[in-house]
Amino acid sequence: MPEVALYDKQGEKIGQVQLADEVFGAEVNMGLLHQAVVAIERGMQQFPARAKTRREVDLTKAKWYRQKGTGRARHGAQSAPIFVGGGQAHGPTGPRRKPKMSRKMRRKALNSALSAKVADGVVIIVDAVTAEEYSTKRFAEMLSGLGASGRTLMLLGSDEARSEKVYRSGRNIPKLIMRESPHVNARDILYAQTIIISQAGLAALSEGVEASA
Repeated sequence: MPEVALYDKQGEKIGQVQLADEVFGAEVNMGLLHQAVVAIERGMQQFPARAKTRREVDLTKAKWYRQKGTGRARHGAQSAPIFVGGGQAHGPTGPRRKPKMSRKMRRKALNSALSAKVADGVVIIVDAVTAEEYSTKRFAEMLSGLGASGRTLMLLGSDEARSEKVYRSGRNIPKLIMRESPHVNARDILYAQTIIISQAGLAALSEGVEASA
């Protein structure tokens, strides 16, 4: 069972926390992680554009003029892509099929990502994330005291994530992403260079494992 240090908001070590093996000690499945990231990123994309092909445009498919005797180049239907008003060659095709993953696969991918980050030593557990006032400066000082660097992902409990002071104090800090623990995914975890998890957020992650078991 993995064990990591527990810190307060000032960055002082106040104890140790044992992490659930199911979440933070799982086998890292690289193939599943790749599949999860591809599915998540494909789901984020939009393909609204669509162009008609020469088969779909509303023009006659009859030959434009006779083959010989006009002195002009040989042509067939006016719906060919080289003509104005004709179909488009290799144009956008509209919405694409998005890969899907079952809830069990998504959960296993998340556990693999969290386990990999714990093994890398970039997971920091803090007793609570609170803000007494609207202050980006103090929130940034808290992150610095905890040793956060690079792209930082903060996983919060429900009350912490919905706190207006926490949200407004942290939203303008570069490279900081705040998530309510049940709403995090494997891509968020893998792209983060530092992961800060509050105890409330940690409990929510464990509850998610029990619910999906």
